[in-house]
Amino acid sequence: MDNLLDTPFEVKERLSSGSLAGCAVERVDLTDYELERSVMQHVRFSQSTLQQTRLTDLTATDVHFTGCQLRRAGMDRALLRQTNIVSSQAMEIDLEGAYLDSVGIYGTPMSNANFKNSRLTDVVFQSSDLYGANFEGAVLTHCRFNDPNLGSAGLNRVCLRRAVLIDVDLSSAILYGADLTGATFIHVDMRGIVLGETVREGMTLIGCTTDFNPNATE
Repeated sequence: MDNLLDTPFEVKERLSSGSLAGCAVERVDLTDYELERSVMQHVRFSQSTLQQTRLTDLTATDVHFTGCQLRRAGMDRALLRQTNIVSSQAMEIDLEGAYLDSVGIYGTPMSNANFKNSRLTDVVFQSSDLYGANFEGAVLTHCRFNDPNLGSAGLNRVCLRRAVLIDVDLSSAILYGADLTGATFIHVDMRGIVLGETVREGMTLIGCTTDFNPNATE
């Protein structure tokens, strides 16, 4: 089947010809591969390993990762559109300076992920633990954080220094120990969130829905 790729060689060959498009990549180990500036469209990755794979400046449209290993994958400055990451492992993934638009991340642990200076629009984080994730300087618009299984999205010890959040759903999220220094929240649903031991110096709330005193310390 021409559209089923199951070896690293086939993936590299397609990419060297211009782009990876209209295909399925199954059970391929791309650990430590150098795939910078790759272009991918309408691709399905399943049960594949992209651990520490270098995908700097990746352009991905309608690309879906299911059951994949993405730990420490380098997607800095990537452009991800209409893309899903489902039931995968993405701890310490690097998305610094990336742009994510209409992206869904489901059941995928992302502890210590790096979103520094990234732009996220219409991104859903569902049942995806973000312990220690770095969103410093990031701009998040129309994003949602939830966990139907646990009832509260896990954002313990995340860094939101100087981040801007606009129309974001953070209701019931747990931000214990988070760094909110200089963060700006605009029309954010913050009802029921846990803010124990957070750093809030210079935090600004504009038109947010809250049930806590933003000036209180815990």
